[in-house]
Amino acid sequence: MAASAFTVPSTKASTKFASYKWFSISGSLDPSDAVPRSSSTYLGEGTTAPNPGNCNSTAHQCVSGFNSSQVNSSNQLINDMQVPQVTPLRKP
Repeated sequence: MAASAFTVPSTKASTKFASYKWFSISGSLDPSDAVPRSSSTYLGEGTTAPNPGNCNSTAHQCVSGFNSSQVNSSNQLINDMQVPQVTPLRKP
């Protein structure tokens, strides 16, 4: 049996990226700190963090991602004790 340009490969490379609820974080919170609701502003959901433009360092949380279980239906953190799953963008 010969392969053609229309043959579907039997194996596919599958790369699944985690989707997070992204928040802009105000103040000077370390990457492992819990985020108070009053310090977070919802930016959206996706696999890549949006960059508001002021994230230019490695010290404090700037944009942090949370699992959907940490966020309520109004896109607010469920309480003041939520620790981000990822903090890819940081500020001085």
